[in-house]
Amino acid sequence: MSGYITIGKKITLPLLRDYIITHKIDQGDSLVLHATDYKELVHEIKISTTEETLPDFPLTMLGVIITQDPTDAVPIGKIQIVKNEKPYL
Repeated sequence: MSGYITIGKKITLPLLRDYIITHKIDQGDSLVLHATDYKELVHEIKISTTEETLPDFPLTMLGVIITQDPTDAVPIGKIQIVKNEKPYL
């Protein structure tokens, strides 16, 4: 796994989208967030959508999976990129 990356003071949908595009994160890779950042992101999605439904889980953006760190290793305000294991041909 890679190290932890700071992308801004507060992790938001636009910041994540820009980071994915700028750094060419591959589809199927995962961005792992601290539980607090993940909950705030889900809340941001809820208030920005006009529908009464919850967002689809797992969260994906441009094919990249956005997930909560189950180990609490990722610090608040940082992300970790986990590359998708691609099988050898």
